[in-house]
Amino acid sequence: MGRVQTSADARRRLFAAAAVCAVGFGATWLLFVRTSAGQWLDGALLPRAERGGGYASPTMLAGPADLVLGRFGNPLLIGLLVIVIVMVGVLAGRIRAAVVAFLLFVCAAGGAGLAKQVISRPELGVVGSSTHNSFPSGHAAVAAALLLSVLLVVPPRARVWVAVPGAMGASGIAAATMVAGWHRFSDVVGSLLLVATLYFLAAAVLNRWLAAPAPGAAPPAGVAPPLPRAVPPTGAAPPPVRAAPAAGAAPAADTERLSAGNGVALVSGGTLLMVPLLAVAPDAGVPLVAAIAAIIGLTMAVVWVALRLTRPTANAPEADKTKPPRAYVHPGRL
Repeated sequence: MGRVQTSADARRRLFAAAAVCAVGFGATWLLFVRTSAGQWLDGALLPRAERGGGYASPTMLAGPADLVLGRFGNPLLIGLLVIVIVMVGVLAGRIRAAVVAFLLFVCAAGGAGLAKQVISRPELGVVGSSTHNSFPSGHAAVAAALLLSVLLVVPPRARVWVAVPGAMGASGIAAATMVAGWHRFSDVVGSLLLVATLYFLAAAVLNRWLAAPAPGAAPPAGVAPPLPRAVPPTGAAPPPVRAAPAAGAAPAADTERLSAGNGVALVSGGTLLMVPLLAVAPDAGVPLVAAIAAIIGLTMAVVWVALRLTRPTANAPEADKTKPPRAYVHPGRL
């Protein structure tokens, strides 16, 4: 049976996840944008439409995809959603999480736009490809940033309830960009990995922020105050010090069961998203369906890892209380 993870454990794993996603982002850019084989694969997954040119897929999903992207691209709607996310964090007493979530969204949306301007797509002689760079997708980045920002502000027990529908919505937006021909497959993959990198970094910063006690603050719930120092007998080994788990930190076995349950819920959500798509649009074609399935799988995987790595730790409170803490006085100094 594993032990309850501490804040330091959580930060190490979050930084490792951020590094993996960053490497994945770079590898996606290098493979799909800078090599002829990658550009060919992008074109094979999203073949050009027979009529009208471009990459819009000749399927009955094209019209709904354009409608969804048109509505989701409204800056007023996106701004309202960001305000709602911040307010949820404030009302839940997680003000620091709300601040980090806002910064995460700004960095993700701005980073995707900046990367698209900086990155160039070379001419490699691939038939049907163009030098117009669309890597990474701004729409997919915004959708993923909204989803992961929500996961930062909601309490741990409520995260899976917003993660499953949120992941389905973000996957739908990402799929719509490919169906409508706005973005290639690699554009969407790059966006998800870019936002995931920023999310794991933001979660590590938030974990450290919550774990650091304010000067004069009471110790976190469940953590015993230090006892007066006693002088051990000569030659005696000092007794081992064990930190009690914080209130809300689940035992390791319960955590594993929770992670498995989250995985089942996310896989079920992805399946519910794919089955209607196959039923409604039998003309979508195998390449497009494979690309959409891969995007749904990647989104669900990122969300599952996010839920697993941000579970409560043994010495980091999940709430950010707005009331000033009471001063803690060591009992040996009274």
